[in-house]
Amino acid sequence: MKYSLSISFLLVTVINPGVSTAATPADFPGIDLISDVDIRDSAIAFLNMSTTPGLEGATLTVDNNVRHSEQVRGSLGFSAEYTIKDHIFNGYWGVAIVGGELDSQISLVADTGEPVKLDMTRTLVGLRGSFGLSFPVNQYFKFRPYLSLVVSDLKTETIVDGLPLTDLSGNTSTVNYIESSAQMASGIGTLEAIFSRWYGDNRLELSALYNLIYTDSYSEDNPVLNVDNVVNHTAQLKSMYSGPTTLMSAGRPWRWLAFANYTKFISHRSVSLGYTGLLDFGGGMEWEVNVKPLDWFGWQMLGIQAGIIYGDNVDGYIFGLTAR
Repeated sequence: MKYSLSISFLLVTVINPGVSTAATPADFPGIDLISDVDIRDSAIAFLNMSTTPGLEGATLTVDNNVRHSEQVRGSLGFSAEYTIKDHIFNGYWGVAIVGGELDSQISLVADTGEPVKLDMTRTLVGLRGSFGLSFPVNQYFKFRPYLSLVVSDLKTETIVDGLPLTDLSGNTSTVNYIESSAQMASGIGTLEAIFSRWYGDNRLELSALYNLIYTDSYSEDNPVLNVDNVVNHTAQLKSMYSGPTTLMSAGRPWRWLAFANYTKFISHRSVSLGYTGLLDFGGGMEWEVNVKPLDWFGWQMLGIQAGIIYGDNVDGYIFGLTAR
């Protein structure tokens, strides 16, 4: 059997919370422009950012006159290829615990012209399972189609400051607290093409992923999130080049690496999370472990990576541990 262990974290942080001093209420969109579709799309975009296969760990900054966000995404899991006797293709499966948190401050303007601030916190915890096949085309290239099922629980807490609201008892307040939850399920079809070739002691790895995502959601307290078969698409291009070093630890060598990746959230609008595409590139070091814990899955590399991220209305950096 051939296995890989994956650990990833995504952190989205705000460097300068609050509205720019150059902004005035006239610069903010009207609160009446927020539709039920916007609320639904924002929740589903956060779900896809937290659970879609192939996403890497990162620290991002989204900061403009209207939106300031802080997001944390984490996953812990592993995936595996295994041999199917009397067939030229292998099986593929994986499982991961996924989670995320999003803190977002959005500035709007009421119909009366008064500024309104929305302070929203979303938290998500879920489980993802994947199963598929891996077809070797030649010694360098293979094609891997697989299906994933994600079940997750989403909770949203919102503070509305500046908009007068009257509760059922007749009391009116300009600062209001709203809480809701939703149970969400996603079916994801992934097509992944993988190229790997050694050039002496150097190795080139390329991959392309396309995800077709169907999402159902049910909420007892927010009917906007009662949706069926919402369709979204994401795509990724990944590249890595690595080579040997003279460093050794416990008799095992270290390798240097350089990477560049591009992620496109094809069907998401920029208003949902503040961006629709990410470009990241950087480098790092990996230690060749090549062990098989409990005679179960192969653990090839432990390493550290660092890089920078750039996109429309978003930038950031990557720094973290890797295992594969």
